Amino acid sequence: MFGSMKLQFKLVVIGCLMVVLPQIIVGAITFFQNKSTLDFTVDVAKNQAFANLDQLAKSVYGLVESHQEVNERNIKSALNVAREIVSQGGGFALDEKTVSWQATNQLSQAASMQELPRMKIGNSWLGQVNDPKIPVPVVDKVRETVSVTCTIFQRMNVAGDMLRVATNVLKDDGTRAIGTFIPGVNPDGKLNPVTAAIMKGDSFTGRAYVVNNWYIASYEPIRDASSKIIGMLYVGIPVESVKSLRETIMRIVVGKTGYAWVLDSKGKYVISNKGKRDGEDISAMKDEQGNLFIQDMVKKALALKPGEIGEHYYPWKNPGEAAARIKVARFMYFAPWDWVIGVGTAQDEFLDSAAKIEASSKQSSIILFSVLIASLAAAVLIWIVVARRITQPIIMLTDAAEKMSLGDLSINIEIDSKDEIGALAKAIGRMQTSLKLAMDRLLKQR
Repeated sequence: MFGSMKLQFKLVVIGCLMVVLPQIIVGAITFFQNKSTLDFTVDVAKNQAFANLDQLAKSVYGLVESHQEVNERNIKSALNVAREIVSQGGGFALDEKTVSWQATNQLSQAASMQELPRMKIGNSWLGQVNDPKIPVPVVDKVRETVSVTCTIFQRMNVAGDMLRVATNVLKDDGTRAIGTFIPGVNPDGKLNPVTAAIMKGDSFTGRAYVVNNWYIASYEPIRDASSKIIGMLYVGIPVESVKSLRETIMRIVVGKTGYAWVLDSKGKYVISNKGKRDGEDISAMKDEQGNLFIQDMVKKALALKPGEIGEHYYPWKNPGEAAARIKVARFMYFAPWDWVIGVGTAQDEFLDSAAKIEASSKQSSIILFSVLIASLAAAVLIWIVVARRITQPIIMLTDAAEKMSLGDLSINIEIDSKDEIGALAKAIGRMQTSLKLAMDRLLKQR
């Protein structure tokens, strides 16, 4: 097939191949090397992005963990102080006289009347003081000494319900929370971890629900002279007592619009973006596909081991955005506080560096392909001109030879070239002259 082609076309094809083929080979090698490098670089960028996201989650987790450890040490020390103050006051005892209490379950809010012996410090009854302006023995002294909340509980029954008979913990209305009690059994039917530990004769230190909030608390049994457990002594501070912890978490920025957040296991905001939605129950929120993504995240978080990181992707559209974007969240579960600690942002922001690398590589591929096309176009044009310059004299000579073979010796060969084609033209010219002389001799002989 190639042998049947015209010389001009052969020259164009061969010339273009000579120019473009090396570029195609080099371009292909460059393309695949760039792709391999791109894949590696993008993987590194993505891994680094995830590592940065994980590091943020771990940093918050570590900060909370450190805060917990410090608080527990301080609370245990505060309990020692409270115990010493009680000892200096003469210790606990129950009076023969009784007093009526309207006891309210702090969890279910169910109330009932209870008749209990009066709780005394030394020989003095603690009274029933709910006005925070009126001094109460022990609990106010503890607060003045070590700046913690303090409560004296009295055991109500064999079930281990513990009634606050003296406290500096306040209710929502600003009064002391006396008359509220911690039930031995929670509304879900499970033993309350605090009263369960106390009734076994053990102390309890950790996170506990106190009246209307979560506290880092420490409890120990109160015993009478016969070592019977008649109540318990408490000291504690709110989980978020250190303002700097909350502010540090709220200052974290991820990408352009991402942030750090904290939920509890019920899907309620503990720390929200800039604190705007703190305390809001968002468990029923759905993503753009209708999935209960908050519940999904919390479920995953509760299954994590200490220090383990979970992840969740979901489509979300912020106000003012034209379309939903995929968001990525990485989170950890801090069981002592029942905190789901998370950081998240839109995936396109999170992988911005990887996207830039991919865009740059795509642009390089376009440039490489454009150079290849331009080279091919230039080669075709150049070789068409070159082939024409080479083949046109050959065509002229071929035409001249054809006419000479038919007896036309009058043709004029005008090719002024110093190369092989020029030599061929001169040879044909000499042959033309020779043929003319031979024809003249033949004519004279006739």
